[in-house]
Amino acid sequence: MSGSFYSNSTFVAIVILALVLLFIAALMIWVLRHISLLVKERAGVEVEPSFYERNIKPKVEKWNPTIVTLIVIGALVLVLGGYGFKYGIEEVGVQQGYAPDQPINFPHTKHAGTMGIDCQYCHTTAGKSKHASIPSANTCMNCHKGAQLREDYGGNVSPELAKLYDAVGFDPETSTYDPDAETHPIKWVRIHNLPDLAYFNHSQHVTVGNVECQTCHGPIEEMEKVEQFSTLQMGWCVNCHRQRGIDVKNNQYYEDVHKEMKSKGEHYVTVAQNGGLECSKCHY
Repeated sequence: MSGSFYSNSTFVAIVILALVLLFIAALMIWVLRHISLLVKERAGVEVEPSFYERNIKPKVEKWNPTIVTLIVIGALVLVLGGYGFKYGIEEVGVQQGYAPDQPINFPHTKHAGTMGIDCQYCHTTAGKSKHASIPSANTCMNCHKGAQLREDYGGNVSPELAKLYDAVGFDPETSTYDPDAETHPIKWVRIHNLPDLAYFNHSQHVTVGNVECQTCHGPIEEMEKVEQFSTLQMGWCVNCHRQRGIDVKNNQYYEDVHKEMKSKGEHYVTVAQNGGLECSKCHY
C-alpha cells in the first residue's frame, strides 16, 4: 500500500498469469502431438504409446467421473475460498503502510524527533475532541516566520517553506504578510481513515486513557514520510482493549470503579472489563 506497483495482489496476479500461460503451452503441445499422431496413422507408421497412455490412462479410466469432478470442484472451492477469505480480512479496506506524498514535505523526524515538539502542539484538538485536527498554516507560521532555513539552502528560503509562505501570503524577504496576496488552503492528504460505521474518539484515548500517540501511529518521530503504521482493523482495536489497563487510582472518573474492584481484591482493570468490548462503544 505504500504506492509501489508491487504488492501481494500483484504477485498473485503474476502467478495466475503464469499458470494460464503454462496451460496454453501444454494445450498447444498436446494439439501438436495429436496432429503428429494423426499424420503417422494415415501414413501407416506404427505409433508408440505415450507415457500417459501406458501408465496413467489405464488408472484414470477406472475412476468415477462424478466423484472426480466433485473432488476437483471441492478442492478449487477450498483453495479459492481460503484465499478470498484471507484477502478479504487482510487487504480489503486495510491501508497499513499507506504513505502518500503531501503537498508540503513535513519531516516529523526533525519536528517531533530532533526538536521534540509535542504532538498536541500541532494537533491541538487530539486531547479535547473526537478528531485530531490538521494543524492550521498559522500554527506552522508561529515558528517559520523567523525560521526560514536559509542556512541550509545557500541563503535562499527552503523550497518547502516557500510553498507554506505562498499559501498564507507571507513575504519572507520583508517578513510581512502581503494583504493583496491570493491565499489558499494547504491540501493535506488524509492517511488514517476509519470507515463511517466505526466511532473513534481521540480525547477519550488521549486524555482519559492516557494512550501515547505512538501506540496507534507508530514511531512518528522517526518517520521522514508519515505512513499508516497499524492496520486499524477491529481485531487490532479489540486486542488492545483486552490488554490495556486502566489507571483507576489517579483518575476521578473511575473512583467508583476503583472502590468496587478493591472490594473484590483486584487492582488491574482492562478496558474490556469496563465495557470496552461492547459493540455500541464503537458502532453507534
